[in-house]
Amino acid sequence: MPEDEKSSIIEALVRAIAQRALGFLNRYVDRAVKRALRMAGLYMAGLVIALIGIIFLATGIVKWLAMIIPSWLAWTIVGIVLLLWGMVLTLATFAASKS
Repeated sequence: MPEDEKSSIIEALVRAIAQRALGFLNRYVDRAVKRALRMAGLYMAGLVIALIGIIFLATGIVKWLAMIIPSWLAWTIVGIVLLLWGMVLTLATFAASKS
């Protein structure tokens, strides 16, 4: 076999192996990105639904408290409770991410 043909066969084998490896890597990255986008979408949908639920719950509590105390005081109490609840959740998340 001439020397030119040997190098071309070796180059062809190296190219074929590189193409298979890159194809596998490309499919893996594609699947990982799709999975990450799907999870991000689910987290966002869950967050939106939770926020809507909290808004309805807080409004209901304010309406109930407004029957007992003045409306401005009911809004203030519910606002302070939600602020404290948000701070506790934020600090718990921050502490969990540190460890």
